[in-house]
Order: sequence, then structure tokens, then C-alpha cells
Amino acid sequence: MNQIDVDTHAAALHQQAIVIDGHCDILMPIADNKMRLGQRVEVPDPATWEAPPGVKAAVEASLYHFPPHTYYFNTMSQYDIPRFLEGGLTVQVCAIYLQDHDLERALQRALEMTWWLHREVEDNDQFELVTSVADIHRLKREGKCGGLLAFEGFEALGFDLRFLDLYYKLGLRMAGLTHSRRNAFADGTQADIKTGGLTQLGRQAIKRMNELGIVIDLAHLNQVGFWEVMELTQAPVILSHSSPRQLFPADGQSNPRYRGLDLSRSRERLEAMANNGGLIGVIFYNQANLDEVAADIEFVIDQIGPDHIGLGSDLYGVERAPVGLEDMSKLPALTRRLVERGHSDETIQKILGGNYMRIFEQVWKS
Repeated sequence: MNQIDVDTHAAALHQQAIVIDGHCDILMPIADNKMRLGQRVEVPDPATWEAPPGVKAAVEASLYHFPPHTYYFNTMSQYDIPRFLEGGLTVQVCAIYLQDHDLERALQRALEMTWWLHREVEDNDQFELVTSVADIHRLKREGKCGGLLAFEGFEALGFDLRFLDLYYKLGLRMAGLTHSRRNAFADGTQADIKTGGLTQLGRQAIKRMNELGIVIDLAHLNQVGFWEVMELTQAPVILSHSSPRQLFPADGQSNPRYRGLDLSRSRERLEAMANNGGLIGVIFYNQANLDEVAADIEFVIDQIGPDHIGLGSDLYGVERAPVGLEDMSKLPALTRRLVERGHSDETIQKILGGNYMRIFEQVWKS
């Protein structure tokens, strides 16, 4: 195909596909009253922006030393309903992540973020809460988009697993036990710290997620916990946002960026994901450009096939966004690039959302 034919074909293919993104942190700035999801948000140029007092000190004290602009604006100008619709996105997974300074009021903060997701649904006719496969098909038919509530760490429950059932009633359909730090349920991917796996409460959580029909997310769970979940779960799992070439290197050697993490048994872990019927969501954050994202997708296809790959953007700041995929309005560019690189329509539709749909159909109870 010539370039005009490629562009026409890719545009039609993207329009036909159910497009699902497996991770974002947009609920943080919404709950901080910095933005509303229905507005197309723009942020100032990092080169000319001056940080308010206290931001630089907060950056130095934080777990991740983001640039001040990223620390302050984080996901703003990358995720909002106008950009979802422009990018042809059907479902955006919206995670509840609690920063260290939120832990003393973890349950309240998590409920605030949940409340805001429901409020955005009430205030925007083009945006709905996704709790079933039927919801996704209907949103696609109607040309709308939806948000899927997820946990990025079980700190949102405090120490009481019973609250998982309440969050399920509020729309929770995907959940990871940890972020980087350890909690009452499991150990996260803490660099240079000797970590364990699941606690007894964490084991109970895996069982309860299987019973309720909540998709288990392995992102930020360490390798000990990974294998324990694989032994316990009765359903497919996901790794919602990951850089596969870095975290599952073919040679098993640690990249300096991930110093201190156990990157061994890479091939075994990828095969375990495939045997489980799960998928890996390819991250956009901190990738250089669109081609680097495509290369990560192709790495997973080469290693374990096209049935185990999806999108997991996790964009977090304009300074660390890939050129060509700076925000969710740019998703059609990824489809176009995959067509240019010779992937079949069937494979591309699986990458864009078909593989997530298969897992949702298997795991969700409605």
C-alpha cells in the first residue's frame, strides 16, 4: 500500500476497533481540584513555567523525583474526555493510587477519587462508568467513552478486605495489590530492598478477586509475589503497564534504570503470562517516541504471540511522553504505525483492545 492507502486503511481500522487503555492516574489531579475530565486541559510550557513555592521541596521528598512541572501537573493535558473521543478511545482504566502523604487518610482519599469518577460520569453525557462487557459494546456503538475503576495498591482498603466488596459495588473491576512499597497485602517492586511476596491477607485477596470477578493486575508486584499469584489465581491476569524489553529482557540482564530489581526468569514469566491467558499492557511513559512503543509491542508478539499484548499508557507529564504519542488523542498514530510495520488487522485489533475484551469476558461476572 502507498502512504495514502495506509492512512485510509489505518483510520478505518482504528474507527472499527474497541480501544482500551489499561492504566492512567487522572483521578489524582481531578481529586485535587486541578481539572475536570470534561474539559480539554492545556498546561504551560515546562521551559517557561515557574513552580509555585514548596513544589521543589516536595519533589525532593517524594518517592519519584519527577521534574517540578511533572510533579505539579502530572497527567493533565494527556487524559480528558475530548482527547479520549478524538483518539477513538472506548475505555480508559482510571487507577486509585495513594501517595505517601495520603496514607494516614488512605480510605478517605480513595473514596474521594471514586466519588470524583462517579461525578464525572454524572456531569458528562459522553462518559460512563464501565462495569460490564455489555457496557463496552454499547459505548462503542454509541460513539462514547467510559472509565473503568482500578486499584494501584490495596492501601485503599486500609487493613480490611471486606471493603473490597464495597468498592466492587462502586465499580472496581481491576486491582493490583501493590505499588512500589510494601503494604498489608504484599511487597512491591522496591529497588535495593529484599522483599517477600504475599501476606496471608494478600492470599485471601486473590481468592476474593477471583470470586467477585475482578481482574488481577501484577504491575508493581515483585517476582516472589508474581509466582505466588500465578499459583493461586483461577483466572487470567494482566500486567497493566510495563516496558517489556526492560522488565523482561531476553538476556535476563538488569538494565541500569531498573537496578536492584530481580529481572531473572524473564522467559519463564512471559510464558507463565501466556499460559495463564493474560496480557501485558505496553507503557508509553518515558519512551522516546512512537517507534519505541511499537518495538515493545513487537517484542511481546515475538516472545509469546499476539494474544497477550495490550495498551497500558501510564502517561505522566509532558516532559516524559513519547514523541508522537504525547496524549490520548494521538492513539490513531499508533494504529497507523502498526499498519505501516506490516501487522495484520486481526493482530492490531487484539492489541488495541481485543485482548482486554477476551479477559474481561472470562473474568467479569456481568
